[in-house]
Amino acid sequence: MTRYTNLTQTLALLLVIGAVSLTGESSSAGPPVFESGGSSVGGAYLAIAHQDEGSDETGSAATADLYIPPERLTWHVPDPEAVWAYARDELEQARRELEQSRPRLEQLEEARRELEEARRDADQARIRAIEARIKSVDPQIEDVEDLGVRIGELRDRIGYLDSQIRYAPRVLERIETIRRPARLELTLEEAIRRTLANNYLIQTLSYNPAIEATRVVEAQSAFDAVFFTNVTKNKVDRPTGSELMSTDLDFFQMSTGLRKLLPSGMQLGGRYELQRTKQEFVFQQINPEYISKFILEMRQPILRNFGIDFNRSLILVAKNDRRISDLAFRRQVRDTLRQVEELYWRLVQARRDLVITPRLLADFEEIYEFLVARKDFDITPVQIAATKADLEQARADLVGRRANVFDAEDRLIALMNDPDINLADSVELIPEDFPQLQRIVIDQLAEVQTALDNRTEIKEQELRVATAKIGVGRAKNAELPRFDLTFRTTVDGLAKNADKSFDEVSRRKFIEYYIGVEFEVPVGNRGPRAAHRRAQLQHAQAVAQLRQKFEEIILDVNLSARQLETSYDQIGPAFESAEAREREVESIVARAERKDHNTLINELNARQRLANIRRAMLAVMVEYNIAIVDLERAKGTLLSYNNVVIPTEVD
Repeated sequence: MTRYTNLTQTLALLLVIGAVSLTGESSSAGPPVFESGGSSVGGAYLAIAHQDEGSDETGSAATADLYIPPERLTWHVPDPEAVWAYARDELEQARRELEQSRPRLEQLEEARRELEEARRDADQARIRAIEARIKSVDPQIEDVEDLGVRIGELRDRIGYLDSQIRYAPRVLERIETIRRPARLELTLEEAIRRTLANNYLIQTLSYNPAIEATRVVEAQSAFDAVFFTNVTKNKVDRPTGSELMSTDLDFFQMSTGLRKLLPSGMQLGGRYELQRTKQEFVFQQINPEYISKFILEMRQPILRNFGIDFNRSLILVAKNDRRISDLAFRRQVRDTLRQVEELYWRLVQARRDLVITPRLLADFEEIYEFLVARKDFDITPVQIAATKADLEQARADLVGRRANVFDAEDRLIALMNDPDINLADSVELIPEDFPQLQRIVIDQLAEVQTALDNRTEIKEQELRVATAKIGVGRAKNAELPRFDLTFRTTVDGLAKNADKSFDEVSRRKFIEYYIGVEFEVPVGNRGPRAAHRRAQLQHAQAVAQLRQKFEEIILDVNLSARQLETSYDQIGPAFESAEAREREVESIVARAERKDHNTLINELNARQRLANIRRAMLAVMVEYNIAIVDLERAKGTLLSYNNVVIPTEVD
């Protein structure tokens, strides 16, 4: 299942500028660059791609077998912005209606008194005039005999409006406590976009694939040819006790050439050497003498360090490490997506939870004020003190819930790391999305198979197993004796100067051949054997960890799927319970014959139970949406679920 099918823009996060190729050519690497749209040659990027509506990639499907009327849902768990606007409009409307209703009530009461006087006097003309005036004052009165009923309705309405005018400002005042100077309306889609583009941890880990790619090239460079030049100058002037030895020696040597390691392990080299020797020696026929040499040497391991597999093994290890770093980066992006969605829904929960408390607190204060007003009649100081303690506890609870809103905003801002939203500034985040209530149908076996196919942890561990297996092979090779064959051929030339000595080399009159065998093995060979055993144990350990990953992922999917179904199944009963609790409050208020302490406390307790079940309903709705994300994370499909694309670098 995919989401955000209305996406029309592509967000690109470049991982590497100047990625290192695997053929040994490289360019300068730099920090990631963030662009919108398009892909990067030689780099990797994150993109939120457009997908057709209704597409399904994860094996899950949504059905709508739970219906909650939107007006009832927003009544039980209202949004602060909606409550703010609604309460402000209701307050203004109540004030306007009250300004019209009070004069009308006064006019109707005065007309009723005049009508009673006119009827006592049997003044028909005056009665008709008063009746006409009554109908003009209140067109709803069709029969003058209903005047008393209408006056009672107006009194009740004015009493209700008075309570609303007292009630609404209290709710508005407490909702205003979470308002900040700067305000930002934010959808979940936009929060994800901002996080992908700016999150510091994602940016930090995006360097790792490029860093590991340089290690691949570094391992490949072991087979690069090496050019070398050596120059030696030796001046000797020392006494001697023999005429056959010179007392003065001037020696100069220069060599230059190439050497290269072949995949078979052979060291192949060729060099040109020039030697100049000048000495004071009576028997020296050529002084100074120049000797030129062309040397070709091959050194081939027969046992230890032999073979293409062994000599290229470090390249395979480096490639595995690069793939692991790429998978680890994907895992971090996945976990960050999960975190941003959870923080978004926690912010939704904290803001809507805050509205529930001011409404309860306003009812609490009205009841407390009524009890205080009757303290001289039938309310004792103990009852007032107990109610006061509960009221202050409710106020303290409001302070904590307000802090929860600020904490949720700061956590989301800190995760997004958006340069346009400074954490040091006072910014109010206004989430625009509401938790979805569609049922997600789960095929347990399909979800588990999807997780086993897509979880990066399995692929990472499989690569670690492969690396450990390579380590076993290298350790086994190191356990062999060193048995190397060396072949060297040298072409010599001697003359009075360098040019003629080089010419002598080209004539190939003097050729040397050298063949050597080197054999070496530690007595007991305990070190290499221990290293081989250690590599075998590490490979077995990696295999055991892979099996453990399989079990952990299956457990993760099972728990996430169960949490998804559980939280969804709790939404309907929680809503019905909230509806029942509201009917309980209405019933207590309607059936109360007198407002004594017990009746008011009974009403207050019912309102507290209503607030608690509203919070519980909001909590299970949020948990359901988080459970959806958790299931996608457990299946390893959270990136595709959010249409996030991270291209894989090709070897």
